[in-house]
Amino acid sequence: MSKAINFEQIEQTEEFKELKRQKYKFIFPVPILFFLYYLTFPILSAYAKPLMTKLVIGNLTFGYLFGLSYFIVIWTLAFVYVVKARKYDRMIDEIVQKYGPKTKEKGA
Repeated sequence: MSKAINFEQIEQTEEFKELKRQKYKFIFPVPILFFLYYLTFPILSAYAKPLMTKLVIGNLTFGYLFGLSYFIVIWTLAFVYVVKARKYDRMIDEIVQKYGPKTKEKGA
């Protein structure tokens, strides 16, 4: 019995197609939304100076807090990506186990 994984067969399964759909629904919108969030800072700095210079807490302005929020958003996105990647890895393992080669031969 061959131990090779037939990736062409796995690629044609509904489970793998659903995995790709779920993955793309997450992977494409997130960078686009972050890019828009990233562009908001210079746009607000140019066109909403009263908002960006408004004191919020002590001597901290809205602009400083908005800039610091990038770190929070980046770490949150990294955490969410790690959680999602683990889910996708489990799904891949299940698909490979289901459609991949059998590790035990009958009669062994």
